[in-house]
Amino acid sequence: METLPSEIVFQIARFLDPLDFVTLQLVCKRFLTLGRDNSFWREQCFEHSTFLKSLRKRRELLAEHSEQENHLRDLARALASGNGIGDSRLAGPRAEARDLKELSNEKKRIMANWDPSYPEEKVCWYDEYISRNAPISTSWLQQPRNRESAEHEHMEARGMGLYTESGDSISTLIVAPLDDGSVCVWDIAGRESRKGSIIARSKPGILSAESILLSRSKHHLKMVNTGVTECVSVDDSRKRAYIAVQNRLVEIDLETLSTISSEQFPFPITTLSEVKHPLPITVGTNRSIYLHDTRNRGPGGQSSWDQSGYLDAYNLTFGSNSRDFRSLLNPAPSPVYSHLYHPGPLSILHLPSSGDEWDGNGDIYVAGRFPSILNYDRRYFPKVRGTIHSGARLCSMASLPHPFSSIDKDLARVGELSIEQVWESKSRPGKTLIACGEYNSKGSLEMYGLSPDPLMSNISSGGSAGSLQNSTYKNRQTASGSKLLSVVNHGTRIVFSDGNGNLKWVERDGSTETRRWNIAHGSVEAPMGMFGTESGSYMDSGSSDVVLKLANTHNGRGEKPITENDLVLWTGEKIGLLSFSGKSGFTAETFEEKGPQTAEEAHREREERNYSQNMRRALQANADEVRFMSGLGLGFGGSNLP
Repeated sequence: METLPSEIVFQIARFLDPLDFVTLQLVCKRFLTLGRDNSFWREQCFEHSTFLKSLRKRRELLAEHSEQENHLRDLARALASGNGIGDSRLAGPRAEARDLKELSNEKKRIMANWDPSYPEEKVCWYDEYISRNAPISTSWLQQPRNRESAEHEHMEARGMGLYTESGDSISTLIVAPLDDGSVCVWDIAGRESRKGSIIARSKPGILSAESILLSRSKHHLKMVNTGVTECVSVDDSRKRAYIAVQNRLVEIDLETLSTISSEQFPFPITTLSEVKHPLPITVGTNRSIYLHDTRNRGPGGQSSWDQSGYLDAYNLTFGSNSRDFRSLLNPAPSPVYSHLYHPGPLSILHLPSSGDEWDGNGDIYVAGRFPSILNYDRRYFPKVRGTIHSGARLCSMASLPHPFSSIDKDLARVGELSIEQVWESKSRPGKTLIACGEYNSKGSLEMYGLSPDPLMSNISSGGSAGSLQNSTYKNRQTASGSKLLSVVNHGTRIVFSDGNGNLKWVERDGSTETRRWNIAHGSVEAPMGMFGTESGSYMDSGSSDVVLKLANTHNGRGEKPITENDLVLWTGEKIGLLSFSGKSGFTAETFEEKGPQTAEEAHREREERNYSQNMRRALQANADEVRFMSGLGLGFGGSNLP
């Protein structure tokens, strides 16, 4: 084998199954290099994809209705090869060679229709194959305890934000506020301490207003949960965290875990944008949108928010010359903030105006409990540049630095595009806006193509109908039977969570499912229902654990492949890391200090754990059977159970 060229060895190894191909990497460095061939694993991802399975089923159905056409095609091929009087001596080999070449070209064309990657996008298909096919498990981070209580009960995380080192593209730390008003930091890369452990925690009460106004007092109230998910934003370059607590925006120094400033807004803050210094943060309150300049603080570094005892007081820099709180409800135009006619923004997305790098003149997109996505140009804020009509109540947004066309995606989904057409559709300038939420009590996954060409824009402005239907896709049939809560990019796929604790991965067309998983059922894959949707037991699991927010540890920038990332989950109480392995890396109990145990105590603990797991499976199986019978096998009626 050592004398054979690597190309020949690779062609021989291609006949192995993927699992055996992975085992071959353990032999030597040469086989390790061959076993990580990107083209091989790209082909494996294609051959094991649901796209190919759906395409085969579709063609089988079409073939059943076109048997007569197939006979005519065979007759025409026979007449062409043998002039109608029988096969010639070379007709068979030539036809076979021609068919093999046609099959090879057809496979390349179908693979191009499936390929979710874009030109110049760096993808490690070996990691992508693992994330598409390997088992799923969740590792929960260490849970902080209440220091001031004798019981030392667990504290709940009230949000989360990711911190990325300067010059790196992979997040290493998680920052979260706790319900006692403190800030906690976890290490998710294992650089400073054990992976998943707490490396720093502030004093209680630094996020509460009482601790700022009465700094000498030893008493403080617990931080009140505002019920928002986008309440933490981290400035990587300055090592600062901005946390929304009711109607205040608190700036935290991550190096000292101390409060730098606190800005008060007239209404409760419902969402924050990302922080990219020196650009201002976009703050969404229940009634208005603000641009908050982090460099603008009061004299002496003190907070610039009003510290008087008036309940209706607010910062005069917001553009009001009256102390009358009712004036804030007046929808009259303001030169400082943008008034909302419908309350409840839930997600704010910043996009650069050109390319992948920020030039300071980017677009601002705001979505929430109103029928349209609002678009602002930072240079002309607070004037609304345009809107994108959705009709759904959206709560999360993400983006792709690549174009989107629903017509091209529909044709590619059925394998109808040529290689040249696929390349052309992926090479157009533009970006993709991804949003999720609820429409008529069902989940809605929406994708909008954003083009730099005003004539091709998906944004209506100035009352003109500038929206193009071929740049809009709304999946409101197969996304989920419940509200979608969060959506992010994960490798070459899109992943979103719903109100029943399900995670679902789809291709970048927004509809082709790659896999699914339920957080309440551990690492067990959620079964498929009769009509391609979640089965009844997973659509109504009865578990209180749902993923309110998803975050990708890869920020999409840098030289590292986009597949080198982890998925961070926040349930509203705890934070976890999703990995593709049959066994979780750690649990919350892993970090608990236990005293020495005897063999009998350890055996009893294992027996209790096994009994608990078996009883849980039995109760779940019983509940699944009850739901199945109550719906006559169709999964209906489960919601009427107590």
